[in-house]
Amino acid sequence: MGEKYIKRKTNPLGLEPKREKSGSDTFRKYNFQYHWAFCRMLDEHENGNEFALFIEEHEDVTIANSIDVDKTTFEFNQVKETSKKHTIHSLTKISKSESQSLIEKLAKSCCGKLYSDKIARVNFVSTGGYSFDLHKNGYSFEVISSGQLSCEEEKKIADCIAHIKGTSGFYDKLAFVIPELPEKGFDHVVEGKISSLINKLVPGIKYNSNSIYDCIIRDLSRKGENSFDYEDWDEAIRKKAITHRQLSDVIEQHISRKPDENIVTELMLILKDEYSLNSLSRRKIVRGFNRYYTKKIASRESLVNEVSVDIVDSIEKMAHKHSNAKDLEVAVVNVLNERTLSFFSTPDDRTGAFLYELLAGVEI
Repeated sequence: MGEKYIKRKTNPLGLEPKREKSGSDTFRKYNFQYHWAFCRMLDEHENGNEFALFIEEHEDVTIANSIDVDKTTFEFNQVKETSKKHTIHSLTKISKSESQSLIEKLAKSCCGKLYSDKIARVNFVSTGGYSFDLHKNGYSFEVISSGQLSCEEEKKIADCIAHIKGTSGFYDKLAFVIPELPEKGFDHVVEGKISSLINKLVPGIKYNSNSIYDCIIRDLSRKGENSFDYEDWDEAIRKKAITHRQLSDVIEQHISRKPDENIVTELMLILKDEYSLNSLSRRKIVRGFNRYYTKKIASRESLVNEVSVDIVDSIEKMAHKHSNAKDLEVAVVNVLNERTLSFFSTPDDRTGAFLYELLAGVEI
């Protein structure tokens, strides 16, 4: 017998066309911005860069290249999900539904502000691409700097923003970007990008890309919806941004790979014989050992490498003076720099890291 025919059930809400579809379109446009921001964070993480990414903070996506406010510069990104191919004319004209042009709007968010001198780059990001004079000559670029535009195009932009105060330097920072992220199905693309990143950084490791995606996209949405202003930088970082450390922590929490069994066996013997710890105390240090191990294999933070180098160098300098691991640790801790010491939340985490480097990172 053939397959049994299943009668399709009619959706009562589908019997009439929707009167209002702009809500879905608006959600998709905002959703695209959040996913484009996610991709930028993954790219920065892959390159080992420090960053703090803000959603809806003066521009659609604002990226600080450091969490140190005294050192940071900003990249402003206006992100448009559209099928329209922009020309200099469409970017500089005022449409009937708007009170200002797209370039004018971008310039007003960057120029004549107290933070203007900290802006290093201003991007107009559009899925529809561009049709500039250079395209007539057959060129196709993912990123088009303002210096690649023709004199006529430069003049149109200059005329467009001439009435805005403080625009000196704006044009030189301006660039036009075509995102790699597609207009539809971008959530699946981001999950695939997470998988690709982890496989590249740590081949063979077990991970849950869906959980990583869910954690970050929820945090982006929550912080994007926060419309409050924050005068304090640390508070702004905490409540409005996602940093390289936060992204790294989420990735580390959702990957799993066990250290070499021989190292783990030796670790347990040292904790029992040389540290004389009971089972509960040993478990705390083992957890610290595992957390540090995960950071070592998965993190792209330069700080993790700096901490590792500091511990290894200190062990190598002190090892010949001590006959057991516990005494060696005391000596090593006394010479570690403050940056390394502040890296660890608890003494157990620090001991776990010390023992990892002693057993896996040092040749004595």
